[in-house]
Amino acid sequence: MSGPLKAALVGCGALSQKGVLPHLTQTDAKERLVLEAVVDTHAERALETAKKYGVPHHFSSVDTMLDEADVDVVLVITPIPFHFPIALQAIQAGKHVYVQKSMTQTVKEADVLLAARDKAGVMLAAAPGFEVCSTTRAMREVVGQGAIGKVCVAYTYTLGFGHEREAQRTGEGALETVDPTWYYRAGGGPLPDVTVYALQLLTSLLGSVVRVTALGNKTSATKEWGGKSIPVEIDDNAVATLEFASGALAVAAGTNSRGGSRNPWGGLALYGTGGALEVTDVHGASGYPLAFEVTGQNAELFSTTLGEQPYIDGAHLDLQEPHVYADIMDLSDAVREGRPPRASGEQARHVVDIIEKVLESTRTGHVQELTTRFTPG
Repeated sequence: MSGPLKAALVGCGALSQKGVLPHLTQTDAKERLVLEAVVDTHAERALETAKKYGVPHHFSSVDTMLDEADVDVVLVITPIPFHFPIALQAIQAGKHVYVQKSMTQTVKEADVLLAARDKAGVMLAAAPGFEVCSTTRAMREVVGQGAIGKVCVAYTYTLGFGHEREAQRTGEGALETVDPTWYYRAGGGPLPDVTVYALQLLTSLLGSVVRVTALGNKTSATKEWGGKSIPVEIDDNAVATLEFASGALAVAAGTNSRGGSRNPWGGLALYGTGGALEVTDVHGASGYPLAFEVTGQNAELFSTTLGEQPYIDGAHLDLQEPHVYADIMDLSDAVREGRPPRASGEQARHVVDIIEKVLESTRTGHVQELTTRFTPG
């Protein structure tokens, strides 16, 4: 197709306000994708969002939007528990779909989405799309060429931080009083909301995980927000051990603890029989690894900048969540070019499988076998 895609954004909460909408309303973004509608169950928030960002239509239900708005793609930017029903509804209506992370809560839901996508003949992209980032491909090439030998163990550092202190939740008015309670209920927490970045990058480099074991507990019983106490209903402190089909073992954390200064948030290290690959710089607003060092027989240092990544230039360099913008732009190009989006539903399903099994392992104390497989690249 020619011309920009027409899109509806579902979910006008914190992520949309601080990152997605500021990117998509830039002039260059509109050359690929134009927002025709915004949707939020909080009707005032939908109205105020449409006014602030110059979006022609606003709705308080997905049903009404799909009936009345002329759109090609639906962007699902809601809390995780709502991803599956909204994405499925949009796909069944014949729309291309972008889903925020984690794509779904269960593998069963992910299977339904992918089957519906194939039946409808539409495209599905799911965050976070590390395949869009050039560093991911460079690291995979290093591993694939055997520069560090057989990968034995890996470690990733992706800690959580909660959401109750974000600016979009601590101000006044519909756009700055977004309730974070969902994060501490089933479907939320640091594993599906934050550690998903680490799992996405790990699987891009090492392929499929075959089994997991994990331990988890709570950092606190309650959180405070807006003068009220929020019960923490899920484990927000977990450590998982992953076994890959290649035999590599990895450790990934999902916790609401604070980070430190020596290891970058989103850092990752692979240790092999012939050397090591260690990420040394991560872009804080995107989670993109920007530099890594290889030690071993052929030592080297790879370094790039955010501005060298696809789609991210000009004003986008100074806005939050640039990786989300890049994922959406890649989907819009994929639709026009007739190719699969780089942030694939298949990889997202495998990461959902990992998270689901980690949660089950923390509950039962037993090793869990995965049912899905994924081939990177």
